[in-house]
Amino acid sequence: MFSATKSLSQLQKNRYIFQSLKQQQSNITSYNSFSSNNQKKNINNNSNTNNNSNHNNYNNHKSIFNYNQLFSSTSSSTSLIKDSKLNSLIHRVNYSKSSKPPKDEKEINENEEDKEKQFNDDDTIDSLSKEISLIDKSSNKKRDWPLNDEVLVFSIQSIPFSGAKGSLLLNQRFIDNMIPNIAGRTFIGLFLQKDGNKRDDPNSIDEIPRVGVLAHVSMTPVGHHYFEALKRIRIKRFITNTPPFCVEIEPYEPIETEDPKDPKIVATVEKITNLLERFDKQYPDAYRHNSLFFKQQREMDNPEIFISAATILYGLNYPAYCQEILETPSIVDRLEKIYQLLLQEEKLLKVQQEISVSIEEKKSNEQKKLLLNEQLKKIKSELGVELDEKEKTIQKFRDKLSKLNVPEAQKKVIEDEITKISTIEPSSVEFNMSRNYLEWLTSLPWGIFSQEFFDLTHSKQVLDCDHYGLNEIKQRILEFISVGHLKGTVQGKILCFIGPPGTGKTTIAKSIAKCLKREFYRFSVGGVNDEGEIKGHRRTYVGSMPGKLLQALKMTQTSNPVILIDEIDKMGKKYHSGDPSSALLEVLDSDLNSTFVDHFLDVPYDLSRVLFICTANSNNIPPALFDRMEIIPLAGYVEEEQYEIVKSFIIPKTLIESGLKVDQISISDSVIQSLVRFYTREVGIRELERMVEKIMRKTALMLVSGEAERVVVDQDNVHSFLGIPQYTSGRYYEHTPVGVVNGLAYTPKGGHSFYIETIAEEGKPVSGTPPRLRTTGKLGEVMLESSSIAYTFAKNFLYFIDPNNNFFETHNLHMHFPEGAIPKEGPSAGIAIVTSLLSLALNEPALNNLGMTGEVTITGKVLPIGGVKEKTIGAKRSSLKTIIFPATNRVHFEELASYVKEGIDVQYASDYKDVFVLAFPNKKDLLENAIQGLKENNNKQQQQQIQN
Repeated sequence: MFSATKSLSQLQKNRYIFQSLKQQQSNITSYNSFSSNNQKKNINNNSNTNNNSNHNNYNNHKSIFNYNQLFSSTSSSTSLIKDSKLNSLIHRVNYSKSSKPPKDEKEINENEEDKEKQFNDDDTIDSLSKEISLIDKSSNKKRDWPLNDEVLVFSIQSIPFSGAKGSLLLNQRFIDNMIPNIAGRTFIGLFLQKDGNKRDDPNSIDEIPRVGVLAHVSMTPVGHHYFEALKRIRIKRFITNTPPFCVEIEPYEPIETEDPKDPKIVATVEKITNLLERFDKQYPDAYRHNSLFFKQQREMDNPEIFISAATILYGLNYPAYCQEILETPSIVDRLEKIYQLLLQEEKLLKVQQEISVSIEEKKSNEQKKLLLNEQLKKIKSELGVELDEKEKTIQKFRDKLSKLNVPEAQKKVIEDEITKISTIEPSSVEFNMSRNYLEWLTSLPWGIFSQEFFDLTHSKQVLDCDHYGLNEIKQRILEFISVGHLKGTVQGKILCFIGPPGTGKTTIAKSIAKCLKREFYRFSVGGVNDEGEIKGHRRTYVGSMPGKLLQALKMTQTSNPVILIDEIDKMGKKYHSGDPSSALLEVLDSDLNSTFVDHFLDVPYDLSRVLFICTANSNNIPPALFDRMEIIPLAGYVEEEQYEIVKSFIIPKTLIESGLKVDQISISDSVIQSLVRFYTREVGIRELERMVEKIMRKTALMLVSGEAERVVVDQDNVHSFLGIPQYTSGRYYEHTPVGVVNGLAYTPKGGHSFYIETIAEEGKPVSGTPPRLRTTGKLGEVMLESSSIAYTFAKNFLYFIDPNNNFFETHNLHMHFPEGAIPKEGPSAGIAIVTSLLSLALNEPALNNLGMTGEVTITGKVLPIGGVKEKTIGAKRSSLKTIIFPATNRVHFEELASYVKEGIDVQYASDYKDVFVLAFPNKKDLLENAIQGLKENNNKQQQQQIQN
């Protein structure tokens, strides 16, 4: 503690010597507060201050001068203290300020011994005192000029010319690197940033202009820093080439021969002051304080201050031009540049004034017009000539209500709302909400119905004109209309057409509306997950409106239209938006929809006379909703139907749409058959229509370009219009090999045939492990179970017909379902899987051109399947001649149209024995022998039981 106190006393002694040599010792006055009574406390405080300053070393610098100019600073992290003895002393003093507090008494003693060694050199202090005195006597310029002509570069966005003053925000790191001169004054160089939009410090010397302003920096007792711009300077050289930049400078003085009273200078100053006086008269609110300032500067008769003030006041928007003024040596030239700057500012003020006058005139005209309109309304109201806007609105609603057959309960709600709106100001939000509500209430077709029309002859003509085939659907629609004819209404029935895309579900609904001569409205609920789309949104929400059902009634202006709800199987559901399928339960229930309440309307509306028709691609409909509808399946079109549709409907339609005439193109029947069979593979007609449109477009190009006058499309050139065929017959084998069988499948896109292939793997099963069956082809869970059942049954059946055949016990099998990327699911391939396994075990191929479908049980029973029509169409498309169906599906096949059944030999099976006889006619004796042997064994057992 004694050594620390001794060192601190010596430090005070040195600082008093330095203060006596130079009276301006502002950078280190903070040390005068030290005393021997609080030395340890001050040491700790200094250490804490140093730690805080180190923490803020990397903060950005900002400078603000008198006219709200903002400057970005360039921080410095490299000590710029030079090798002179004075700077060495200042460095020692700064070192004592920034030293960290010692951790223990030993470290205190060591640090104080070093300080005592540094500051106890009285000879050094004396020599410094003499040197400072000599410098001070030689030139008073040293007081207003940096030591060694070196300053730190401080980058700013606007140049403060000589005389400008302002405040600075500097961090401790920058303060530590500033260089005080002999007199203790600290200077920095202010230089303009070349890129005005750049906020960062310059990274290279190319970003720093060569001419700037020397500024003196001072600090107040509370720690604030201020600068005063002194004079122009020019960079002689860069001492450091990397940030932070330290430069050597020289004065950048005006030409010495210029006299402030020179006539050119006086005349230019006079021009500028006259221009400023014109500013006072024409733009009194723009620069009045600036003009008054200039008058004071003119009286001072100092061109340099005059130039600085003008540039500061009027050059804020032109920093590059101000830099050009700063670099101009001649006073006359600088004054002329300022004059040009003021002329540019005058042009800008003139444009701004014109814009302001135009805006004020427009405002005045609008206010005048508004006032006159209000006066006119008041006069007309007093004279009874015209009603105001609110009265007209109320009268409009009363007139609309008088023309509607609204039920009493709903009518009272409307009248109450009209009474309510009469007491509300038209400018209020509530008035607009009530008006919108009344608009909907009075726009609905209360009591308006289309006349019922039930003419079977007309209905049949419409259906035949719009659709080819679909006889079952047409018959069902005619039955529906007949019932309506007897009842006088079709109320109470909800129809739902389920079928693949492109099969005419939407057009059938339109045809029904034509048959009944009703208005038609369609909306889709595919992807809808908000019940508000069905039942509307409550009026508490901004932008609320009724649901699609009431929108349909407003659009059709009848209370008994035909409304088609499309894609009902694709509705979504969100927990926070309600369930739209549940909202439809009330709509599609004939016992409930007579009092349907929309959330927006909030009054009951009768939907019981609306004919609702729904469409879907699958049965994926919520059970409660499914139960409320009458399902009418659409299986799609067979090739014969597609052929006629293309010939009779699509070609005439596309001719008109393409602008072609009948005599300009001819499409052969063989081309139409190729389109149906090899260029499309669908149960609908959309792809067929696109193919015909493609032919028409190419034909139009050939006719317009002059390549042909008439185009004939036949089998020889169809590939030039449509390219190579996209599909084949779907058959891989002309003759079915061993282990391969044709199955039949049904998908939402129609029916088709597929192969089941089974082979025996090389090598025998590992000893001790049972033989296995491996299946591939992206099979679903149900189909995997069906394969396992078929494998078990096939082993038992083989043992029954040929006990000596141990094929399944000695081979591992691999069964594959081709087109492995396509998922396959369902139990209807059971008999086909058994047949494939037995074909391999017996080394006997199944009957050629044979397809089969049916579920098999583990005891060999054949169960019914679905999609009879679709599978029949798929078999015909694959050129199969014989089909095996379960016996229970006989009635479904016999209901098919004759042209669908034509060319197909259908056999029925109730047990797999029936399938085996049809699939393997050459092995029929094996089964007969087995059955005979089984009968003989049964007879023997019966005789033994009788004898016993």
